[in-house]
Amino acid sequence: MTNPEVEIVLCIPGPWDSQTDLVKRVVKDSGGYIFAGRVLQKLESEEFFELQLEYPDERMFSAFQAAGPHWKGTPEMELIATHKSVAYLISNGGSLEAAHSIMEAANGLLKAGGFGVKVESTGIAHSPQAWAEQCKYNYLFKSHSSYVVYITDIEYTYSCGMHNFGLPDAITRTSESENSADLLRDFTHYLLSESPQIESGQTFSADADSPVYRIYQSPCIDYGEESLFNNPYGTWGLEIVK
Repeated sequence: MTNPEVEIVLCIPGPWDSQTDLVKRVVKDSGGYIFAGRVLQKLESEEFFELQLEYPDERMFSAFQAAGPHWKGTPEMELIATHKSVAYLISNGGSLEAAHSIMEAANGLLKAGGFGVKVESTGIAHSPQAWAEQCKYNYLFKSHSSYVVYITDIEYTYSCGMHNFGLPDAITRTSESENSADLLRDFTHYLLSESPQIESGQTFSADADSPVYRIYQSPCIDYGEESLFNNPYGTWGLEIVK
């Protein structure tokens, strides 16, 4: 079930000279999608997505470099600088099914020539090869790494992107763990893969040999009123049990 409060927006720059060019490439190479007007449709399931094709953006290369440091400097990243147009794929999110469905649609656009995917509703970018691999293993919850990022500063570490799945994000004091990002990665993956019923006061540990953390309700990170990063599902905090 989707949530109109959560909008998933995926940015795919590519080599398409025009909308007509993209229409032809989608029919020929996407693996079962058609593009007409502003709608991308999957023929087998009759799934629909809004698709906007925009002019090239001179900021696109630097935006992908900032959002995709894990593949910065690769030949795939360098292609972003040559893009001739930008496809924005849009749908309501808020569920695992919705997040996976639009991932597959974006993969269809990559097959049709797209150079990479930037998740505008999180702020992370992936190469075509990495995105295809994540789609292939979505049954193993590889989409967790597609959508979720971790931000660390001196005082706090917090996740961003779990709202795409309809789940809360997580936050902890950076000093609570030797690697606070790994702690939150374990916790948010647990939320996604196990769908646990959690209440404040419960505890979490990554494994039998790891520290135990108490779970509490934390204020959400406020990214600004219009930001696609905001999470209406809340935020869980983790504090170590002394």
